[in-house]
Amino acid sequence: MVETIKKKLNERKFVRWSVLILVSFTMATNYYFYDALAPLADLIRINLGFSSADYGFFIAAYSVPNVFLAMAVIGGIILDRVGIRITGFSFVFLMGLGGAITAYGASDTFLSGGPGYAFFDSFLTAYSPALKVMSLGFFIFGLGAETSIVVLSKVVVKWFKGKELAMALGLNLAIGRLGAALALTLSPRLVHPEWTTAIWFGVLLLWIGLLAFIIYMFVDRKLDRQAKIEVKDPEDDFRWSDLKDLVTNKSVIYITLLCVTFYSAVFPFIKFAPDLLMNKFSMARHVAGDVTSYLMYGTILLTPLFGWICDYKGKSATLMYLGSALLIIAHMMFAVTNIEPRIPIILLGIAFSLVPAAMWPAVAKIVRESKLGTAYGFMFTVQNLGLFAFPIIIGLVVDASNPYYRTNVDTMQYQEVQEQNMRFSGKYIDRKEEPVSDTEIILTAVVFRDSISGEIIWRESHQVKTDEKGAYQIEFGKGDVLINADFGQIVDTIDYRAKVEIFDKDDQVKVYNNDLNYDENLNFVSRMDSKHSEYFGGRHRGSLIIYDDEKDKRVWEETIRFHVDDKGEFDILLGYGRIVYADRDYFGLNFREHEAEIIKPLDYTNPMLVFAVLGLFGLVFAFLLKREDKTSGYGLELPNKENSTK
Repeated sequence: MVETIKKKLNERKFVRWSVLILVSFTMATNYYFYDALAPLADLIRINLGFSSADYGFFIAAYSVPNVFLAMAVIGGIILDRVGIRITGFSFVFLMGLGGAITAYGASDTFLSGGPGYAFFDSFLTAYSPALKVMSLGFFIFGLGAETSIVVLSKVVVKWFKGKELAMALGLNLAIGRLGAALALTLSPRLVHPEWTTAIWFGVLLLWIGLLAFIIYMFVDRKLDRQAKIEVKDPEDDFRWSDLKDLVTNKSVIYITLLCVTFYSAVFPFIKFAPDLLMNKFSMARHVAGDVTSYLMYGTILLTPLFGWICDYKGKSATLMYLGSALLIIAHMMFAVTNIEPRIPIILLGIAFSLVPAAMWPAVAKIVRESKLGTAYGFMFTVQNLGLFAFPIIIGLVVDASNPYYRTNVDTMQYQEVQEQNMRFSGKYIDRKEEPVSDTEIILTAVVFRDSISGEIIWRESHQVKTDEKGAYQIEFGKGDVLINADFGQIVDTIDYRAKVEIFDKDDQVKVYNNDLNYDENLNFVSRMDSKHSEYFGGRHRGSLIIYDDEKDKRVWEETIRFHVDDKGEFDILLGYGRIVYADRDYFGLNFREHEAEIIKPLDYTNPMLVFAVLGLFGLVFAFLLKREDKTSGYGLELPNKENSTK
């Protein structure tokens, strides 16, 4: 008798929230791999010879199966007919397989003539074997990824419908985006010793995600056994007419069009955002990745919050409308201003929390649960049309908006530069080989250790003006902005001492001098004595300065933020602040085997305007959806949680 009144698993809070965390982890591995390549865009161009259009084509390969093969729709139909377990396992497995192929295509093993290289080099010879294999891998990854999202979304609905559905879907998205945020943060830091390490780490996570889903399968099987006595509604059987019903429902059409325009203005942007920040704002790679990740970290907190609002307060249609408006504002800031980039990134994060938190639960109001797999599949297919087209379009717009300029300075030329006190004279010529005269331009000067390793030891930005013949001159080591330098060379070549200057809230400098210990990871570790107790247990900003102890000469300075614990102990990682000064003589710029490149940073104005136009279309569709809801009566403005107003 006790057994008959036992609660089903989805009615037990601990179990259903544990299930949510488990499947959300699988979602996070999906998001991680999808975004792990964004901070590596320039390395992909440098190491594999991709153009911006090639990079856009590679990213677009993800969406090919869902656009041209309608796999998200087919996957949704398979899900509704076959069930969560078989469908989920199959497509999560494809994610792991596709990720492994993508990483292999970029690996030295493949590029050195490994298995498959000769075959992929034998056809479509205008495209590199690496581009073809990586695109194939991303194609297979996309084949699994989008349908797996459909599966995981239905898992959440299955366990939370009539309960905390919007908040659960919001938390599911938040955990997924935590994966994306970690990708943007970790990938720039995993490029050593090989840049492909960052890709292989993402592959490892995909296979761990598959293991997590296998664990879920056992729990899901037990829930189905508990629900076995329930009589199945004949209306729940899939019919092909369901697709017709979807495409003739105005609310479904409007919410689908909002979905495609909104996500096309966000996901492709993320793929280009680190490169935008590196080019427009001269940020170092890891800083650009960190700033881009703010978009994701913000959604981790805000998406569940907005989901809670939809559950208990309603106003889903209004939140979608507001999120679309914020999207336009953020992209216009990037396009036409030089405002601190963290501001539009944060606005994008708010928009990226508002719309999905309101949109996905709203679908469950418009479409009955038994047809959700098909509905989500339909939406993901149309969404992927945008995710396929716009990376390619943006790549083409980037190329078209930027007259090609890249000058190689080989070893012999670099030696001539040294003889001329590190001055280099060049000529700015566009794609048509015409000089660009009387124009202010920003150039990036990159110094490589040699022509083989491609190791960058110095990177700086110069603002110059060409003369009437397009000529200009720069001086290596005297750039307007120093982007990064091989600071490890300092500690290997000189006896040094370090000083930390701490600034208080009134910008009055408090100087703290001490011999800081140094480890192999470039960490400076120290402990303040009791007379500096005012600094204990707080986060401080200041400067880290390194001197040549023998000559008492400053060779490095960067502004930093660091934390001092309650015992006065702290550590500082060299090179992760904003570089203020570096003495070129101590960084080996006079080494005679170096090579260099002079590069004109990419102008992202037009691509950002394209994203803003997408946001404008999204705003229109959000308005139409809200108006249609008043006629159809789905209650998008009402709370999602049953009896929440009682």
